Amino acid sequence: MALFFKTFEKDGIQTYLFYPGDKNRTPFKRRSLTILMDACSEANVLALMEAWDLETLAMEKQMILCFPVPPKDGWTGADYARCKQVFDTCQMGMGKPDDLPLPRNAFGIPTTEAMLATWHPMNDTKYVVGIGNGATFALTMAIRNPANIAGVLAEGGHPSLENTSESPVPVCLLHASPEAEAYFRRVNGEDITEKIAGFQVYAGARNPLTRTLIPLHKNRVDAGLLRSVCENLFLPVRRPNTSPYGDVEPSMDLNTAGFEYFIHDFRLGDGKKHTWFTHVPVHAHRPDAGWPLVMFYHGGSDNPAEAAEMSKLHELGEREGFITVYPWGTDCCGWNSAMDPTQADDADFCNRLIDYMLQHYPVDPERVYLSGFSNGAAMAQTVALLHPEKIAGLFHIDSNWPGKYGGYQAVTEKDILPFRLGFERKQETDYLMPVWYTYGSREISFPIYRDSTQQNQYDLWKRYNHIPVKPTPAVGEPNPTGCGAEGDTVEILRPTGRHPDHWYQVNRFYTDDAARQNLYNLVIMHDKGHDIAQMDAELGWQYVRSYRRKADGSLEKVPE
Repeated sequence: MALFFKTFEKDGIQTYLFYPGDKNRTPFKRRSLTILMDACSEANVLALMEAWDLETLAMEKQMILCFPVPPKDGWTGADYARCKQVFDTCQMGMGKPDDLPLPRNAFGIPTTEAMLATWHPMNDTKYVVGIGNGATFALTMAIRNPANIAGVLAEGGHPSLENTSESPVPVCLLHASPEAEAYFRRVNGEDITEKIAGFQVYAGARNPLTRTLIPLHKNRVDAGLLRSVCENLFLPVRRPNTSPYGDVEPSMDLNTAGFEYFIHDFRLGDGKKHTWFTHVPVHAHRPDAGWPLVMFYHGGSDNPAEAAEMSKLHELGEREGFITVYPWGTDCCGWNSAMDPTQADDADFCNRLIDYMLQHYPVDPERVYLSGFSNGAAMAQTVALLHPEKIAGLFHIDSNWPGKYGGYQAVTEKDILPFRLGFERKQETDYLMPVWYTYGSREISFPIYRDSTQQNQYDLWKRYNHIPVKPTPAVGEPNPTGCGAEGDTVEILRPTGRHPDHWYQVNRFYTDDAARQNLYNLVIMHDKGHDIAQMDAELGWQYVRSYRRKADGSLEKVPE
């Protein structure tokens, strides 16, 4: 058993870490389990790991284990801010066992080599177990600051109910205070009351994943109870950064997702190994022309399983009837969307993969669509610009490109290689590209000002699609909408019953020809951070699905 002891030199914070195996990068998802103990020493951690069979659980569920050493005065003796600092530091630092700084590029982002050397626990699947005073602190966090806490198991716990977030958090409470139980039952909902797997369960009708579990026959946490909580409370949920406190969302079960896995595969013919997941609908009707195809590119440092869980496009494809593909960047980390000649040729990989799908699956060649998140959203744009004759629509999410990340830099298509090549192709054939682009209002470049990555991106695509370019306010100028240049028409959408507080501002822009086609849409998802909300991908699909790319390169819109 490899147990690592890590000290954060800056703050003197310490933690014990256990990693599930010796391979830190795979195409599958890693979660994390943080255990708050009152006395955290190597001997205590090893004893608890043996008593709860934690090594087996961690390996089976692919969870990184984190055991923070409590502050000097303990989890309740120290002030809340200090305890939260210890917890947050350990969460941010669990990706590697040492405290050496990560080398970064000119944009302040860790280099590919640095990211490949780390583990990658996703922020949306971080679970917490608290014992004694650790339980009090865990429940206090769940009450005050539940962002990035997907679920809590507490043995004991007498948290204060001051400064409550009123945000649901899945919890299992064993001897918690009556006030804590009443709080979570109220906030999580108790429309549904039932007994499941040895628990009294209370849940909300609007979102049954917001559960409160009370063990019926257990007095203490043991290996059996922890495994049952993992399977019935933790693993079914995730907490993406799609509202200020995060939202309780369903996790994906890979065992039932129905993917074909192509892992380090050489079949694309470029002499390099590539990885991708493919999902073909089982129950949806296949049209005579074949299935539409959606390619979704993951974010930087992410992987295909994480992209699938974030976007859930394969689940939408099962309902709507399209094939979904989740590729992994050639370097198993990010995408070379800028076409840097010193890095892997991901543009060629993506093009080859589209051709492979057209040749080996019943795909309608007129209905190939691209999407992606963050770095993957940049890659989706690059592929669409290089191969517009193959792509019928683009619906990407949260792309902080092109330009200066988090800053301001004016660029033209001549400065950005993929856009330069895309505009050069338009001189031969005047391609048009339907675009639905979603961005969060808690993102780094919102509000949108002149020369930000967002203004650079939307004005380049407007010019590409013959849409008049309106001026975007500069920093310091009035920007009443936050979105920079407001759409020719503006809609407000509230498309989800599970999260009625989610809303979208859709800015629609139209071409300057007689047909006035709506070919660019800037969609602001309010209160969303750098993540994918429940309806982000689905709204994009609803827009692009009516477009077809004809064999002569022209674009056709088919009435629904």
